[in-house]
Amino acid sequence: MKKVLTFLAINALLLCGALNAAADRVPELDAMSNDELITSLDMGKQAQAVRDAQGREAKKLINSTYAPSTGCNVETYRNGEVIIITIPARLLFVPNSTELTAEADQWLKPLKKYAMASKPDFFRMLLVMHTDNTGSQAYTDDLSLRRVDAIFEEMGELDFDTSYIFPTAAGATDPLFPNNTMEGRDSNRRLEVYLIPGKGMQDAAKKVTK
Repeated sequence: MKKVLTFLAINALLLCGALNAAADRVPELDAMSNDELITSLDMGKQAQAVRDAQGREAKKLINSTYAPSTGCNVETYRNGEVIIITIPARLLFVPNSTELTAEADQWLKPLKKYAMASKPDFFRMLLVMHTDNTGSQAYTDDLSLRRVDAIFEEMGELDFDTSYIFPTAAGATDPLFPNNTMEGRDSNRRLEVYLIPGKGMQDAAKKVTK
């Protein structure tokens, strides 16, 4: 079971202006921790319908852009209600930089359908940026914050509806593997995208479960 650790609240990004592109944010959601956001809606009687839909969506993602052969990973969480897409940082960023690679958009654009103004709050998209432990804590904290800021800004440039996108930085606090090998450090440098059911999905599931 994956545990989400966050040391920088979304308020840090609000204060530095990184979320100014989103005109219709929900303050109550922005104030939540990652764990609170992931469990922010009880699906109740709609839980199984949501799990079935999320399971089908996860399979589509595995069979398309985020296939294991790309180095990405797709899994479900919270009894199948939440999808987690893991994208290696090397696919998104120039090494030791916050500059996006020329290919970054090919990994971000497929996520746009989960953040559409025509379907507000259908998904709540949590972005969690991780680093390895190379450098001081201040450096890794700052790097992950600036990288997730760059991802959020790029999503705005790509016309995502950013109202329900929640960028957070985890630095080196949640490694998947020991940082004592190159392979381990590479795996720990990653962006995790959580696709969390929102009110729109809950309402759609109610129609199916009547």
